[in-house]
Amino acid sequence: MTAWNDFVKKIYHEGHNKDSNYSFKQALKDASARKSEMGKSQSSSTAMGVKTKKSRRTSRKSRKTTKKSKKTKSQRRRK
Repeated sequence: MTAWNDFVKKIYHEGHNKDSNYSFKQALKDASARKSEMGKSQSSSTAMGVKTKKSRRTSRKSRKTTKKSKKTKSQRRRK
């Protein structure tokens, strides 16, 4: 989950605990108004050690460089 999704979910649970008719649509509006609070709380997914897209991408690139490249038949014959 993204930080925004976690933040909206938190706002929704706070609102729903106070009022059972509180909707997710209203939570989105409230979260938008309270955006400045979002940076103060850390996302639960990063706290649990879930890899981000960037870290997955870099680890994938490093795997590609370690593999041996396959040579075509014409390249093998040249030697």
